[in-house]
Order: sequence, then C-alpha cells, then structure tokens
Amino acid sequence: MRGKAKQRVSLILVVTMVLGTVLTGNTVFATGESSDEQDRIKINISKDSEQTVEQNVTQTIHVTAQGQCSQSVCLNVYLKNEDGSAATDIDAVNLLTSNQLTDKNTQKTIDETLKDSVTLNNGTKASPTAEWKNDKDDKGTVTSKYLQITMPADATAINFDMQLQYRTDEASYTKKVLVEAKAFEEEQDITEAAKRADESKENEATVVWEGQAVSQSESEAADENTDGENNINTVSETGVYTLYFEQSTIGDTGWDNATQISVYAFNSDSDKMGFQQMYKVPESGSKNIWKIIFNKPWNHVIFLVGTDDWSSGKQTVDLDVDWTKNSPCFKLTGEKSGERAKAQQGEYNETPLVADGITVYYDATLSKLSYAGTENVKNKGEGIPHSENDSIYIYATDGTTPYPYIAIMQKVPDENYKDVYKVTLPKGYTKIRFAAYLVSDTNVAANGDATDLVDIPEKMTKPCYYGDSSDDIIYQGTQGNRGGYWGEAYTVRDAETGKNATVVDVPNATEKRDADNLYVNTTIYDYYSDYELNGKNRDNYPKQGDVTNNRIYQPFRQFNMALSDYYQKNQAKSPLYWGNFQNYSDSHFNDIAKTMGLFGYNIDSSNEKFFYENNSMWGRWDSKKPLPNGNNATQGLVADQLNNNSLQLETESNGTVLAPFFDKDFLNGNNSKNTVLGKVYENVTFPFVKKGMYWTFDSADDEVGNKNLQLKYDDTDKYFLQSNTNPVRGRTTTAETSDGNYFPLNSSDQSGDASRDQSGDASRLNYGFGQKFDLKFRLTSDGTVLDSDNKRVPIEFNFSGDDDVWVFIDGQLVLDIGGDHAVVTGKIDFANKMATVSSAKNSSSGGISDGEVKKDFPKELVANKYFTKEHTLTMFYMERGLWESNMKITFNFPQENKLTVEKEVDTTGANEIFKNALADVGTFDFEIKNLATSGDPKDVSEPSSPEVKEEFNDYSNLKTISGTEAYNSKVEVKEDPTDSGKGNIITSYYPGKKNATDPQSTTDLRLVKIQAKDGNGNTFDASDSNRYKYLQFDVYNTDENTSGTDPFVALVDDDGTRIGAWASFLTYNGRNNNIDKQTWKTIRIDLEKLKEKILDAGKRSGFNFSKVKEIQFAYWNDVTIYLDKFSFVKPASGEKTGFTTEQKDIPDYGSINSKKLEPVNGSYYQNTKGDTIIYSDGLLSIGNKESAVFSDQFRRGSYLSIAEKNVSPDVFTTTWSLYENGAIVDPSYLTSTNSTTVTGSGQKSVENQSGYEVNDGRTETSKTELKPIESTIVFRSYANPDSKNAVIDLKAKYVNKLRTGSISLEKELSTGESETHTERKYKFIIEYRNVAGMKLEANTGKDVITQTIELKAGQDTTIQGIPAGTDYTIYEVIPNDANYSLEKVEVSNKGNDKNVKAENNVVTGIVEADEDNNLASTAVKFVNTVTPLISISGTKTWEGGETADTPDNIVVQIQWFNPITQKYEQAKDKSGNAIPNQVVKRNANWEYTFTGLLKYVNDAATSQQEYQYRVVELGTLKSKDELGGVEPNPQTPEHIKQIAGYYPEYKDSSFDITNKKTGTLKIIKKTGKDDFLEGAKFTLYTDPDTTEVAKDYLGNNLTGTTGTNGELIFNNIITGTEETPITYYLKEVKTKAGYVLLKEPIKITLPYKYNKGDIVNGNKVTENGVTWNLTYTIINDKAFDLPASGNKGIFKFIVIGITAVLVGGYLLTARKKSRKKRVSRRG
Repeated sequence: MRGKAKQRVSLILVVTMVLGTVLTGNTVFATGESSDEQDRIKINISKDSEQTVEQNVTQTIHVTAQGQCSQSVCLNVYLKNEDGSAATDIDAVNLLTSNQLTDKNTQKTIDETLKDSVTLNNGTKASPTAEWKNDKDDKGTVTSKYLQITMPADATAINFDMQLQYRTDEASYTKKVLVEAKAFEEEQDITEAAKRADESKENEATVVWEGQAVSQSESEAADENTDGENNINTVSETGVYTLYFEQSTIGDTGWDNATQISVYAFNSDSDKMGFQQMYKVPESGSKNIWKIIFNKPWNHVIFLVGTDDWSSGKQTVDLDVDWTKNSPCFKLTGEKSGERAKAQQGEYNETPLVADGITVYYDATLSKLSYAGTENVKNKGEGIPHSENDSIYIYATDGTTPYPYIAIMQKVPDENYKDVYKVTLPKGYTKIRFAAYLVSDTNVAANGDATDLVDIPEKMTKPCYYGDSSDDIIYQGTQGNRGGYWGEAYTVRDAETGKNATVVDVPNATEKRDADNLYVNTTIYDYYSDYELNGKNRDNYPKQGDVTNNRIYQPFRQFNMALSDYYQKNQAKSPLYWGNFQNYSDSHFNDIAKTMGLFGYNIDSSNEKFFYENNSMWGRWDSKKPLPNGNNATQGLVADQLNNNSLQLETESNGTVLAPFFDKDFLNGNNSKNTVLGKVYENVTFPFVKKGMYWTFDSADDEVGNKNLQLKYDDTDKYFLQSNTNPVRGRTTTAETSDGNYFPLNSSDQSGDASRDQSGDASRLNYGFGQKFDLKFRLTSDGTVLDSDNKRVPIEFNFSGDDDVWVFIDGQLVLDIGGDHAVVTGKIDFANKMATVSSAKNSSSGGISDGEVKKDFPKELVANKYFTKEHTLTMFYMERGLWESNMKITFNFPQENKLTVEKEVDTTGANEIFKNALADVGTFDFEIKNLATSGDPKDVSEPSSPEVKEEFNDYSNLKTISGTEAYNSKVEVKEDPTDSGKGNIITSYYPGKKNATDPQSTTDLRLVKIQAKDGNGNTFDASDSNRYKYLQFDVYNTDENTSGTDPFVALVDDDGTRIGAWASFLTYNGRNNNIDKQTWKTIRIDLEKLKEKILDAGKRSGFNFSKVKEIQFAYWNDVTIYLDKFSFVKPASGEKTGFTTEQKDIPDYGSINSKKLEPVNGSYYQNTKGDTIIYSDGLLSIGNKESAVFSDQFRRGSYLSIAEKNVSPDVFTTTWSLYENGAIVDPSYLTSTNSTTVTGSGQKSVENQSGYEVNDGRTETSKTELKPIESTIVFRSYANPDSKNAVIDLKAKYVNKLRTGSISLEKELSTGESETHTERKYKFIIEYRNVAGMKLEANTGKDVITQTIELKAGQDTTIQGIPAGTDYTIYEVIPNDANYSLEKVEVSNKGNDKNVKAENNVVTGIVEADEDNNLASTAVKFVNTVTPLISISGTKTWEGGETADTPDNIVVQIQWFNPITQKYEQAKDKSGNAIPNQVVKRNANWEYTFTGLLKYVNDAATSQQEYQYRVVELGTLKSKDELGGVEPNPQTPEHIKQIAGYYPEYKDSSFDITNKKTGTLKIIKKTGKDDFLEGAKFTLYTDPDTTEVAKDYLGNNLTGTTGTNGELIFNNIITGTEETPITYYLKEVKTKAGYVLLKEPIKITLPYKYNKGDIVNGNKVTENGVTWNLTYTIINDKAFDLPASGNKGIFKFIVIGITAVLVGGYLLTARKKSRKKRVSRRG
C-alpha cells in the first residue's frame, strides 16, 4: 500500500564524536567508482579546542561530509556516553527547536544553523531538514539520541558546526561524550574511515567536561587569582604578548585629553621595534585603557601622546615590563622625572571577546613557498606563513567600531589539504586580514606577507581565503599586500575562476578553412606559472631587463612541486620539470633547490642524472663539464607504449604510470596542491599546408599560409590555430631569436623581440605548454608513394625543433626526441620501418652519439597487417626549457576522400537526477545511399572473410513454434503478409501491455518459443569454435501508431539454463535494437553480452552455446509482431588496402545500371574505435560523440543520401549540419556561379537544419537528369568543387536534442483545516522508469530512478527536465506515526502527458515534451487531512484460471456498515460524497485499492468506533456497443451487468474476492411420442439419498416444474473445478397424471468431462473436453397394467445432448449413457 510504504532512507551518515581526543581529521571525497559499486562517503570531524573545559562551557564541533550518492542522504549525529548509552544530558545550543529557544543571543535554532549548509552538485547552496530523535526500548528508556538531517539526492557536501554544552550541579565531575560517524545507503554500510596516527578513526573524537571540588583556602586563592584566568595574554602558550596603558587623569591636559597613545618598544639600542600606535579596549569606557599586541617580549617601553614621533613632548620615562604578570598595564602616577611622566605597573583584566561567530579559513598551499635564494626578493623571500613552523595571524574588525580582534589561526589539515588554517571570530566581525606576522592594523605590508583587509563572504559555509603565490609580490620594490580569493575550504583551488579572471587571452575569431589545407585535431596543455596561478595574465607581468636569474629561470615552481609529489608517490624513474635548471655558477639551481625539494634532486650531491634529464647541456656522468652544444635528444625518458592513448612514464619497479603533464585530471586539481595547475584546450584544429608532396608546418617560415599560429576561439567551431601576420620570437639570455617561434598561447605583442611595445624580454612568453597530435593514416602496399618525378619514395614523417617530442604509431614509441634540448631532427621511414634522430646523448659514455641514432620499428607494430590496416600517429610535443620554441613537421601521407557521419546527443536541460541514466543513450541508425554519376559499373570486392549466417529454424515444422497460450494470445506461422519475400514468418500477438514495473514472470507469459530445427530435442551449435558473434533476426511492428521499443530475447540450452535480456542491452557493434513501426528492422544480439545475462540456472555451470535448444522472444506492447528467421552470424571481415584509390576502382553499388540511389552495402567505414566495419543491411549505427568515416568509398561527383532512421520525434528533435575540412560549409559555396561542375538551387544554409536527411541543393552539371528526388548532397568539395585533385573531406553531423517535460506537485490541506506544525514537510516519491522510452535507467544499474520531493502545506514545485517518453509514478510517503492522512490525490492539469491517471492515491503517466520551453506540466495535487483515514486493498482471482467466459473487467464497490440503519451501504468520504465504484481490469492484475476511507464513525468522540467495511462485486461493465454508443460509466447501475457463469465468494477478514464458476442444467421432458411434457417437477439434491435439496449460489432451492415446452432450467449452480468437481443428484419428484416417475436419481458432476470418441449430437468428438453447462432430455412412457408377474410399467429416458461453450468458441454436445434401464436412442 503506497500510503504506508516503508520510507526509504537512501543514505545514513552516523557521525560519532568522542569529544576531547586530538583531532586533525581529514576531509575526504567519494572515490570515482563505477555505477555498479556501492557509493562511499567520507566524513571529517574537528573541534576548536583540545582542552578539557568546565561545565556550562560550550565546545564547538565542525562536521563535514562529502561525496556523491545516487539517492537522498540522511546525516545522523549521535551523542553517546562512554558506555554507549544515549548522552541525553548534552545540549546542542545552536541546534534547538523553536520552542526550546530561551536566549537568542547565545542560542540558535536548527534552521538558522543549517541554513545553506548543503552544497549541491551544480554548486548552489541548499538548506536541509533536520530534527532531534530519541530511540527507546520496550521499557521506554532512551537508547540513542541523535540529530537527523535529510538532504536531497543531488547534494555533494554538508558543512555545519555543533556547539555542545554540559551542565551539572556536582562539584566534582568528568563528562565524556562519544560520537561515531557512519554512512549507510539503503541499510548498507558505506563508510570509509582510516585510522589516525593515534589509532583513533577519522570519524571519531572525544570531548571532556571536568571539574574538581576545592578547599576554602584554594577557593579563596582562586578568587584572588581570577584576574588572570581569562586574560588574553597567555604568553607561554600563544606567543602573543599584550601590553596595556591606562590613560588616567593626572591634571595634565596633554595626557588627559590625548586622543592617541603610542608606544616605543626596545631591548637595546640595536634591538628595537620603533613607534607603534595603540588602540582602545572597547570595554574600558571612561578608564581609557589602551592596548597593543607584540609577537615578542619587549623588555623596555616608552608611552607617548600622538602617533609616530616625539613631537608632542608628552612621553613617559623608560619603563621595564614585567612579563611575569598575565596582563601588564601601566598607569600614570602624576609624578614626573624632568619632563617625562612616571607610571606604575599593574595588571588589567580584559574580558576577551567570545569567539562565537563565523569560522574563517586560510589556505596557504601556494602562499607558504619561500623564494629564498632568488635574486632581488624581499624579506628573504618568505611567504605566509614565514616557514612551515610559523603561525598565521589575523586582524579582524566588525566594520564599525575601532576595536579589532587579533588572533593566531589554528592549522587544520586533512588527508589531502595540508596547509589549511582556521579561526573563529566574535559575532559581527565581517572583515579580516591575514599575515605572517602579528598584525594589529591595516598598514600595507612591507614584504608582501600580509593581505588586504577583506570582506568575509556571507553565503559560504566554510569561507576560505586562498592566498596567492609570491610571484610577483615578493619582487616588488615598494610595499604591497598579497592577493587571493574566497572559496569554500577544502576545495580545489582555481584562482582564475575565483577571481573571475582571464589568465590567457584567447581572442575570438571566425575560422575559415582552406580546402587545400589539411586540418589535424590536437590538444594543447597550458601549464600555469606561479604568476598565472594567481589568476593573473602575462600581459601584466613587469618587464625584466635581466633574464639571467632564477626569477626568470624558475617561473613554474608550484607546478614543479606538484609534479615532484606525483613522481615521488609513484617512484618515477625520470622526473621531468619545467624551467631552466642552471648548472653554471651564476644563479645555480642549487641556490633555490632547498625551497622546492624536487624529487630526483639532492642538494648535497652533484645531481648528474637530474641535469642530464632536464638540461640539454649536460651529459650523464660529469656535472662539471657541459656538452659541446644543446642539440641532443635525451632518449628513454618515457615508456615505450601508450595506455589508452595516454603517455606513460616508467617507474623504479619497472612498472608504468601516466605522465601527469598530459593528464587532464592532474592539471584540473587532482594533484598534491589541490590546485588547477593549467588549462586543457581540446579539439584544437592545427592547419598544415601542402609544399610539394609534403604536408608542412614550419614555425620559422614566414611566407606560408599557416605561419605564426595563435590559439583563437570560434563560437561555432570552438578552438583553432590561426595564422597571423607578425611572428612571436623567442628570447635567449643575450637576444631575441632570428626567426618566429611556435608560441600558440602568445600574441605578437608578447614577443621576445624589442620591436614592439612592452616586449623584448622572456617574461611574457608562455614557455610552459604541451601539445598532443592525433592523425590517422594508411600506407600503400609497400610504404612508398610517387614523387613529382614519378619515382617511388618512402612515406615518411619528419620533425625538427625543441623541446621534447615523442611520436607513437598505434601506441608504440617509434621516434624518441625527448629532452629539454635545442633543435633536434627526427625522421620516420615507413617503407623501411626505421626511425632516425640527428643526435642524442649517450647515457653510457656520458657524451653524445656519433652521428645519427637509428632504430627499427617495434615488432608489435609491424607484425600484424602493417601495410594494409589503418594506423594512428600520436605525437607529444612539449616546450619546457625556456628561450626558444621551434617546430617543423612534414609528412607525405597520401590523400583520401572522406565522408564522415557524426552523432551528438544533446541532453542539456535534462534534470540532474537523470545524469547517469543519460550517460549512454544507445545508438542511432543511419542509411547511406549512393548514385554514381561517372565511370563504369564496379562491383564491391568480396571481403577477405565473407559473412557466415546459419538459420536456427526455417519455420517449416510448426510443432517447433509455440506461445504460452495466455488469454487471447496468438502465435502462428504464415506466409509473409508484407510482400517482402521472407517466406514463412511468425506472427505473434499478446493482449495488454507489459509495464516497466512488471517482473520477469510477466515477460515470460508473453514469450514466442522457437526450438532448434526439426525439434525433438535437437540443438544448435553456436560455440566459440564457430566464431559466431551475434544472433540476427528481422522484426516488424504492424501498428502504425505505436513507436517501437526493444524486444526481449533469450536462449535456452539443453540443461535448461536460460540467458536473456532486453535487446537494448545486447547491441552488437553499437547497432540500435529498437523496433520501428510498419517496417522490417534487423536486430543484432551480441552473444558475448548475452552470456552474462543468466535468468535461470541449470545443473551445469554457465550456458552451453554448443547445445542451444530454444530461442525466446517477447515484446512490450499490445500489437501484432512479425518475426523472420533467427540466424547465428559470423560477420564478414576485411581490410581496406592502399591509401589512394583511383576513381574507377571505387564501387558504384549498382547505381550506374539502376540510375537511382542504392544502399552502399559492402562499403568500408571506420568507427570511433578505429575498427574497420563493412556496411550491410542498409544501415549503420553510431552512438553519442561517435562517428563513421568512409574513406575513398564514393566517386567524386556522386549523389549521396544520408538519412537518420528510427528516431522518435516525441523524444528527440533532430538537426543536421554539413562541414568541410572540419568547418561549417560557407553558405556562399552553396549557390556559387563560378563552378563548371555543380550548380546550386537556393539552399541558403547547411547549419543546424531540422530534419533527418541532409541536403545541399547542389546538382552535378554533367548529369542533371540523374539528380534524385530525394534529399542529397554532391560528393565534391564546396570551396573548390571543380578541382580533380583537392581532397574531399565532408562531414554530416547530426544532433539529437533530448526533449523534456515537467511535472508540478502541490501540497494542500483539506478544506477548513490548517497546519499544526509550521515546519512540517511532506515527503513525496517520484519513480521514473523506461527513461526516454529507452529504459535508460539500466545505465544506473537499477530498474528505477527515485526522486524525493519535500513540500510544506500550501507549497508547490515543478520538476523540470524529465526526458520525454519516461514513465513516472508519484506517491506520498506517510510515516507510520503520522497524525495526518492522505485524503485524495487530484490531477489538476493533465498537461501534455500521456495516460495520466490518479488511482489509489498514486499518479502514473508518461512524460510528453513541453513545447518551445513553454511548460505544459502535468499538475498533481495531494490533499492531506488530520481526519484519520485508511486504505483497503484487494485482489480478484478466478478459480480454475481465466477462460473464454472471463470478462475483461469487474466493477467493485466499497461499502460500510451504517451503525444507525444497521445495514451495509455505499461508503462515503469525509465530505459526504460516495466513494466511487472501481473498475478492476485484467491488465492491472485484478488488483484494487480504495483510499480516503474514514477510519472512525466519529473521530472526535471520546470512545471511538471504527467503521466496518466490505468490498462487493457489482458485475462487469457493458460494452459501448451494448449501450448504443454511450461510454460505459461504473457509477451508473444500468451500465453494469451480471457476470455469466461466475459467482463471487467473499472471505472473512479479507477484501479479496474469488470468482467461482457456476453451472447450468437444462431438462427437456418428452413423452414417448416425442411430445413435450408439461408439469413434471424436478429437484436437485446434494446427496444420493435425496434428502438435502441443493441451493444455487444465491441460496435458492434448485427445484422446479417443466413448462409448456417441456423445459426446466436450473441456473447459478455451484460447481467445483476440473480437479474436484461437485456431484449432484437429479430426481423427478412429480409428473403429469398417467405418466411414470423417474425411478432413480440421475448422478451429475459439474464440471462435466467428456472424452475423445464420444458421440455428441450424432457426431464423434475429436478431442477431450469439459463443460459447465448440461442439457438432459428425459422421455417418460405412460403407465400400464402389468401381467400377473406384478410389473407395473416400463420407464424410459435418454440423455440426448450436452452443450458446452469452450475457450476456443466451440459448441459441443456430449451424450449421456442410460443407467440400468433401457435407453431409447432418438433424434
């Protein structure tokens, strides 16, 4: 029953704190597990104080939970005593209910504290719901006390504080509170809690309150010493020294009226602080107490009037400070020594400000780095803090009063964030300043070691100031404060986002591609310097005249340190770093190495290996002697193979690890600094120009079309590299480079030469970047091509430049030009399978190579179809060594004409709850057709391995095909009715529709079962040895109105093991398996996927593919389905040979002869994975962000039809765009009048066009008569259509935009009622199934997606972004202990949705898309009442199962017993309206529920009487035809008829109804002359002695007299079942005068079984049967006198007919044999 369904608590975090234990807890994150694994949650608990406190003093606990869970989250905070019992005497004074609040100054409510404490996955804040709970045992004892917090499913974190307080009247006490933190999801423990160094778990802590009774003397001493107890100046513990001055009135106006007091502190003439202004203590009032805070104990002070000099003439004598006092305070005595005033020393007891306000954090990850040893730094290069062991100080104000709050921050690291500090401020303090020194004012820092006074953000949960790194504040000659930005504590640092800044300028531009250029897809990795990590742009970096210092040499210190931590953790064999690692005497790296601590560098050694790998000038074994030049590669720095196309490094254990500098995840924050260390620009197009026979890029060539490349951004095509007029030059230590260099992230304004403004040095050049190139290519049969002289030359790839370059072919390292070097060249010779490097360091000898270094291709590369298969070249390029950035790339790969079909699914706008479900939306079908306009017919060449297809059953043996014989179903074999030439096919129909919530057993009732050929236990061998990859069959949906979904398919082996699933989960090679309407669709079932889907297990382990006995098929909908033969298939395979294909050798696919578009069956295409696939069956399938590339498969000038198929317009809107060379086709090309080969027809655009078929409107001029009527494109270049040699590179991109709808929920109270609990929220569950009509919820690993909604009374909400086609179920969860009930559910607006209905307080429907962003939500209203209501449910069953007599529905009524009338009558709701009758249907499993039923006769009465209810069956609805076209209404009695052949049986204590069969007995009485005999009386008895008269199910006696036609009919006879029939005895008790009575009763059984061969109505029955309706004809003779023997007469009777109506609709008559007497066989 939905209303009482058990509340699902998806996730419970039990947070346990043992308050008092040292806690440096960790904030941790949910690990990235697959959806099949359990979610994990990590919790961090910390506290402000490690000390024991007295009772009545609050202790603050910080609770943080982070992680992503798939469902709603509950956080339970338990308070326990040491023995585990509930700590009921502990109060959380900031988490009270409103009625517990007594002091608003010191207490807070739960809602106030938890406001905006939850972070959602979209970054916004939310407030959870929470309440305190006490669990009790059977005796009423509280066993646990906890705060339960409920958060939404899309929450990623919660942060809040608990202020715990203990109170007691005991003099001596020790109170410890134990708290434990655990996480649960659906009752499964998902907690991760590592141990701390002290063996406590991260989710545990201890807090202690303790007090001791003292003696009188001790008490007095304590009272005397009270002045010092709360003194701020706890010198020995805090390092803070506070000095006071009381401005007493001494009759000297200079002192008495002074408005500023300052102090001069010193220890000696050389050790002095200078003048410092003091500030007033807020509480001192008229006493005018001034204070100052020192960070060291100054022994001597002088107080003076004024600010910072002696000009006032008012000063004290030199005073000695007694720091043994807790709070030394000087007060003027009125006496003087000369002109200087005397003062006496005492103490001042300042009441400290209560730190009960906001907690503020500071992240020193970057700001702490020391720049010591670097030239021209201030303050020894120290940051914030000055060192690892130093403190961070704060200065805070409330913005209005002049009294600051000064404190030292507490370091609160966790597992990943080591340098986080925090401080809790007094209430109302809203501004703060952070410093590495004791700061008592807002003066600008002299050394960049303090920040500005900044406003604290109001809406952050844990506001954290992320301090900037020291570059360039540490170099500035004048004073300046360090910058930073605010963010949530313990999150990834991203200054660019935090400051809303732009680190690298990427100008907007329009990409225009040249048809003669080649565009290669690349990825650029920009590594941020220390300056850029502050969110700053290089444009603003101060110009440096001298570049020979570590400021310029080492701009990437933070990046290098993050790399170092990664290398150390993974024990990388060759750690690579960015910068100029100087090994000469001036500005040697050793000067600053200690501050960075890079892995692989030992400050106490000569570091030959470090410099060998990170500086081109140094060999392996001599750090004193540089190499002759830097033009040498350092080989062996990276691993020899890629991992999933990613670069790897070798480890000391001979393993591999990903190279972090080419790892997007590492750069985006998954590093030791938890910092965004750079930016990754993906899908950046890189242009190559043709020079001779080579594709070329040369950064030094200023004459070509791809010169001076700079990264630009196009709103349409995104990132691309664009040629610019002016070069960007590099900069050496002495001058700029002579030629342009490759600096894609710089403009010419940042060039290293001095010809332009603000340039001329290296400080603005981006020397830290990497680039990855991906290029697919094919070789010719021998790896050579013809040059311009018609000579064969090797296919080759060449590189020349710096720094590191690694080129991989098919994941194998071929060309190794690694190292931080000057210009080095390399060549890959594909014909001779050889790679050459111009020069390389010799790791053995320590010098360099003797000439070129040559290396054969790896064996793995050349072993398998080297010359025939498609290859992938992956090049990694890095600039990391400063000064120059040279790049020259050339290659002579032959050209291919390409057509790419690309698919993208746009799910933006979908609700976040469907994120995982929409991660994989399956595949989409495309039909490609071709009409060649030139050349001769050319057949498709046979693949090297043809397709093998073996039929499982040819449908010739009808006994091998069967269904389940479910009600009104039909499975049969017949000739193909679609005229598609398929011969015998199976036609299958099952009534009703399988619902998404139905179990497998419902699917199994809809099966088509196909046995292997010839049946009789035969099996089919589909074992691995036969290499079958998939099961294939064609299916046809006959319903024109029902869009198709996927079918169910299963296999059964000879052992009874069954494997099966819905076909959408079994797609082969991405092929879409959804059935369309009124068209044959080929379904392919991947056998590898299928074998994992075990439904029923046999005796053996696993499924035996060598003995497949049966194939099973089922479908969802109430439609007729046609099935063609099932075949096991071994697909064809082959490789496209050669790179360039002559036009005449390209197939025409039969179109030359047919002169029409033909499917391109037999053509080859490559999928996104690089697999070569043969196009077949007229379709290809690709998924989201996938593509199919046809290379040299279509002749130039051909018409191509490209159409997306089988897409539901209800779920997706489809648009297409055409691209050439990766850019949108320019509209001007579509109507160009300059072409001699094509003409346009007015197509204005080919961008974002609606529809499924691409169309460019062009016509091939030479063959205008061939232009198809279908939408087509001409396979020619758009930019250069007349060229016979220009590469054709076209792409049709289809975007399917997911359509979404919405649902509105509203919560109301019953009329006249008001809410008694203003904060109460009502909980609703929405269950989503069949997401997008494609069952995408399976991607989440579950069969339903659940969403929880909470509303207060009177509130409403709209859930947007629900994928169209999704089934939903909505119900309210009523707690068992609730004092309210759900009165009714109304669909106030059906909106666009389908099948929307509210039954039994549950709303169901199917989402339809909102149109044009106009919400047309289905609106649902849930109405609650405090009147106690109940629900009643029941089920209708049919004894003996359903038969042909079973109706499709019944009508039931809920009735209550009226205590006044003492009768049952139709029940009414609380408003007095009759509870409507319900129609119970077969396809709803005959289930029914009545809701909103009053529980009590009078719920206000003292003694409450519950209503008695019963459910009564009224009959079945008449059909519309029976009512003359009127729609049947179950509330109208005249629309209901009795159910023939059944009677209802009701059970006590149950609301279920069982319908039992009734029988009919018809008696025909005749005379011997065949005349009808009137007046004969018959009675039916239940016993053979005929003493008990039988009754019908209504209680009427079964007795009667024949009429004028001699007939008597007994109806409504109670019958048994076929297995247990009921026996009756028919007796004639009276007859007409002159006739003889039937001497013996006739024994009758109901139901009556007859056998094959019985004579029925003169005909022999051909099969066994059963009937519930009998007809007897009885013939009586007249009475006559007998001879003396005494016989009085002879009685004759005959049974001449038994009439039966069976399920199949047959009318049968069975004979009845006579008993003992002679039977007259007549008529």
